[in-house]
Amino acid sequence: MSRGGYVRCPQCGASNRSGELACFQCQGELAAPTSRACQAAHGVALEMQYLQDAWRWRFHVGVLILAGWLSYPYFTRPAHFGLLDYAILPFHEAGHLVLMPFAPRFLVAAGGTLAQLGLPLGFAVYFFWKRREPFSACVALLWLFASMQNMGIYMKDARFLLLPLFGADPLEGHDWNYLFGQMRLLHRSVEIGGFFQGLGRLGMAGVLAGMLGLVVRGRPQPPPGA
Repeated sequence: MSRGGYVRCPQCGASNRSGELACFQCQGELAAPTSRACQAAHGVALEMQYLQDAWRWRFHVGVLILAGWLSYPYFTRPAHFGLLDYAILPFHEAGHLVLMPFAPRFLVAAGGTLAQLGLPLGFAVYFFWKRREPFSACVALLWLFASMQNMGIYMKDARFLLLPLFGADPLEGHDWNYLFGQMRLLHRSVEIGGFFQGLGRLGMAGVLAGMLGLVVRGRPQPPPGA
């Protein structure tokens, strides 16, 4: 207890000048109440941090479950076009439009694929190196490998032109029909596309395993005494 410039000793009740560390009468520690208050405040801060970490961990568990559900068709269907692909479609088309005014036709045709792979890769690098958030980087990598599977299916169709294209005639607007034709690899389009589709599946499996590992290792522990 403090009144004016004096502090009452919590042990013997004697009045001491403020700032003294020990009571002049019983030599008891005057800073003990302050220390106990600091310990209590530190305990509250640890509890609040634990609650925040617990909610973040639960959110990561939910994201992992959603990621597994979205990824499942990519492993069970030979040609799947899912939510992750719909999310990348506007950026694929934007890659063509951005390069169209000044780039040669070959680069314009490749611009869609460059955009659909480059955007999630950029997010992954940003979250991993800049934000130090490996779980968020894994989400971006999952998007990247889903886009790679989409690219592989697009490549495999280069000779057959069976896929419906967004706002384009397959005979004129099929990117990989033109690109493989220019590179004289059209006869190997199925083989090359199959390789990238398999690589995308392998990458998605690895990312899901990494996300699971981060969730298991990142489970918060309650503070001592909680």
